[in-house]
Amino acid sequence: MADQSDSSGTPPRGGSAGGGAPGGSGGSGGSGGGAGRGGGENRNRNRNRNRSRSRPAGGGGGGGAGSASGSGGGSGRGGGNGGGNGGGNGGGGANGQRKSQGSRGGQRSGGGSGKGGGNRSRSGSRPRGEQPRTAVAVAPPPALEPLEVHPGLGAPQVYPGEVAANRRRAIRLCAWTAAIPALLLGALLLVAVSPIAGVAAFIVAGAAFMYGVWRLAPAMALRRIGAVPIEEHDDPRLYNVTEGLCATFGLSMPSLHIVDDEVPNACALGRDARRSDLVVTTGLLRWLDPIELEGVIAHELAHVKRGDNGVSCVGITLGTLFGGEKTLRRCVGEHREYRADVVGASAVRYPRGLLDALRVMMDAPAPAEGSLFASPSRFGSTRWVWIDPSVGHRGDPVVPGDLDATSVRAATLSLW
Repeated sequence: MADQSDSSGTPPRGGSAGGGAPGGSGGSGGSGGGAGRGGGENRNRNRNRNRSRSRPAGGGGGGGAGSASGSGGGSGRGGGNGGGNGGGNGGGGANGQRKSQGSRGGQRSGGGSGKGGGNRSRSGSRPRGEQPRTAVAVAPPPALEPLEVHPGLGAPQVYPGEVAANRRRAIRLCAWTAAIPALLLGALLLVAVSPIAGVAAFIVAGAAFMYGVWRLAPAMALRRIGAVPIEEHDDPRLYNVTEGLCATFGLSMPSLHIVDDEVPNACALGRDARRSDLVVTTGLLRWLDPIELEGVIAHELAHVKRGDNGVSCVGITLGTLFGGEKTLRRCVGEHREYRADVVGASAVRYPRGLLDALRVMMDAPAPAEGSLFASPSRFGSTRWVWIDPSVGHRGDPVVPGDLDATSVRAATLSLW
């Protein structure tokens, strides 16, 4: 190599050829790196480029030995430059400091995993064995399960479970009402014609009577208490209060009825929430102010919302036909008036109005002669559907656990 540089007539860039000796392990690389810009250096660069293109990406490991040989450096950018820089700096340096910097530079450039040292080739292709990155979908958090809330007497809202329970109760009452005439007709045909005819008559007559009771019970109940339908112009205050509370409860406007009686009282009848009837007495409209009237109407609409107005109609029918007051109480169940108080007072958010209305009813005079509430036969079969079932029974002892008595409900509302 020294002979070639002398014959070419071009002095080496870093000094004499012997300058590569102090470079230590980079001396042999220094002779290649210090050759200047001649044809040998260009050929070495081209050769290194071709090798780096033809070698696999994993060949960059040779770059770690670039401090020992510049021409045999790694295939990547870090490997080839590492050897050349290390040898050139080591050979051209005059003192030990520059030699050590050259050695460190060669090692740092050749051994480091820089832009192309051992990770990727110059062409930008992905190294072998490396999988392409894919987006990872993050699963959304699981939805929180709603808490199980069981409807109770103190619940401020009406649950679908109690509406369905009242509807099933009404259907069972209709079935019991239709069972007696259907059984009599089936037994008659069983004896007179044949067993098959008797069974068929029992099934057909039972279904017909059941449907008839369901359809006719509201009209029979209204006739039983002597209610008369009214329009909006007959009592605008009652109509406006009822219409506003129907929007609060999410109900359709019921049919309004009035009973000509001085006793302040009210009840809710009808088949269901879509076909309901609201009944008030003339005494109620005369004795109550607008806030108290609002509390009473909210109480009755709570019955409609719960769906027990249909139970009341079928219960009045059964009470009229069989047994009177006890049958009615067994049909409609207990605590229904207290439950309506809770729902109604929660809807208007002012329990004081309903409390004052109940106190007015308790302080009202006793029913006069000829009044609906003074007749045991008429009032007894309808007693437990009115908001004040204690009319004419103020002095009766309260049965422990009976929450439907007017005095008990008033005492409860006073604690709110």
